[in-house]
Amino acid sequence: MHNTHKLALLATVALTQMAFSPVAMAQSSIIYGRVDVGLQQVNNGTSSTRVDSGTYTSSRLGIRGDEDLGGGLSALYFMEIGFNADTGVAQGGNRLFNRGSYVGLSSKDAGTVTIGRQYTPIFWPFLFSDDTGPLRLHGYSPVQSVQRSNFFRVNSSALTTPVANGTLASASGGIYSVGITSAFENNLVVYKTPSFGGLTVTGAYGAPEGYTDGGRIYGANAEFRKGDLYLGGGWTQKQGLVASTGSYQKINESMVGAMYSVTSAINLWGNVHGWDVAAGAGSKVKGHDLMVGVSYKLPAGQLWANYAGKTVKECTDCNSQGFGVGYHHYMSKRTELYVSYGRVNNDANSANSLNGIAPLTAGTSVRGVAAGIAHQF
Repeated sequence: MHNTHKLALLATVALTQMAFSPVAMAQSSIIYGRVDVGLQQVNNGTSSTRVDSGTYTSSRLGIRGDEDLGGGLSALYFMEIGFNADTGVAQGGNRLFNRGSYVGLSSKDAGTVTIGRQYTPIFWPFLFSDDTGPLRLHGYSPVQSVQRSNFFRVNSSALTTPVANGTLASASGGIYSVGITSAFENNLVVYKTPSFGGLTVTGAYGAPEGYTDGGRIYGANAEFRKGDLYLGGGWTQKQGLVASTGSYQKINESMVGAMYSVTSAINLWGNVHGWDVAAGAGSKVKGHDLMVGVSYKLPAGQLWANYAGKTVKECTDCNSQGFGVGYHHYMSKRTELYVSYGRVNNDANSANSLNGIAPLTAGTSVRGVAAGIAHQF
């Protein structure tokens, strides 16, 4: 049996035992999860029909809990495994808790500190200024395909500034790509303040423990919630290494996002996201993207639609645009059926993907339609 399978099996058994043990119950520990499988037809230069996990949002299994330490202080922990429900294979190679693992302390008066593998602060404004279904950040949404799949993914020859291969940005098969920073990062120390009239502020630092899996990270966000309004903004700086020269790569990004409930049924939402990538000594690629969306809630379902566009400077014909639409039908509080359509239009030298499926060649659009079921427990 593959090591990943063994680890996943051991984790499942351990989590089950913890959930029903007296200690775990006293600590308010719970097992939770999400299983999402869909049928999709995608055309990325050639048409294919697929059965995939996470067509809407990633399948996962986790355990989280807290313990009241008295005096308004509590301990908390979180461990989560992502897996492919269509094959039963764990995600993330041999990384067991690939979707996060941390422990921390929380005070009602002083805030919360967590340490481990966790989301960078900029992720949360992306999440809460999104309404592409109750679970948010739909795989067919251009937030994922245009904004968060890569900062840019383009023909190397189209870049008008010299770039180098490193831990954050590199070329493969003639395509130069830069991965996102608004996701899980290792070795993070995160502090979040208590709420002050609906305002919270979060800061994070990631230790540079080698550059094979990232580097030094700084991040922060500010979020405000009041009534029907959500406002959020975030910033991240991440450093990587160009091994051939010993120089650094560096990504800076910032974004602001918002969601407003116009009525009890209609939400308007969007974000603006700017970034720059120093891809080696003396080189920098800048860009920005934005998204707007609307959702409409029905008695037993939800409709949504959104659009995003990306502009890449220092690159010729490297922009992209995308849109997505979807409907979710609620069979219960935990189970929903969904259908969705998405499309990413790439300029001649752009190669952005849709739901993780890349175009066969740069300049090719990717479009797909999906139907599936998602269940939470």
